[in-house]
Amino acid sequence: MILFIFTQIALAESLFTNRLYELALTEYKRVFFFDSTAQRDLSLRLHYTISALNTNFLKGYEEYDKLLKDFPDIGDESRIILGRELIKNKHYSLAIDILRPTREKRLLGLCYLLNGQYYNALDEFQNLDEEIALEVKEFLKKPKKSITCAMILSMFLPGWGEIYAGDFKRGLQDFIITSASGLLLFKSFKDKKYVDAGIIISLLFNRFYFGSISNAGRIAQRNNERLEKDWLDYIKKKYSKDF
Repeated sequence: MILFIFTQIALAESLFTNRLYELALTEYKRVFFFDSTAQRDLSLRLHYTISALNTNFLKGYEEYDKLLKDFPDIGDESRIILGRELIKNKHYSLAIDILRPTREKRLLGLCYLLNGQYYNALDEFQNLDEEIALEVKEFLKKPKKSITCAMILSMFLPGWGEIYAGDFKRGLQDFIITSASGLLLFKSFKDKKYVDAGIIISLLFNRFYFGSISNAGRIAQRNNERLEKDWLDYIKKKYSKDF
């Protein structure tokens, strides 16, 4: 029986090392079934949890939670290993929680960046890495499009909010169509053609006027997100060795 357990552990660890996580998960379960004391081995439980996180996040989160409860004094090394796996799987909030008590403040700072917590990242890097701290400050200073400003501009002058947000073609199109609709609407009221006026309001003016306001906010948000994504991609590429 002992030989069988050792063989199963060796197989599970080999599968884990080769990143065959689903197969490794099955073998770890087999080990724990035949030898319940193996669940008190931190290394095995850590590898089991990582395998679960890479196979099924809900199952992985359940095992992550159990691991921290069963090993409340888990050390820095295990926390950092688990943190890197969580970052790899883009579970940044969990990675921050697991890394916060460790000595690995640089990795924690980079994780804050990936999670969009730029000021927390800046706090970590201020006395740790001046180069990254400066890059974060420069990014925060970069002008970004105001969603509110874009929508207000289009509210008072249809199309201008979209132009401000960065889409000149759409802004010009909405300006021309809304202006033309406004002129037709004015002419219909002037000629007392109220049915025509109602049709113009429902089919043209409302659609392009309110559409311009909505589009302006959406374009501004999209451009800000693109700017943020491009910068984060640059950060991940430049500091990839730290992950």
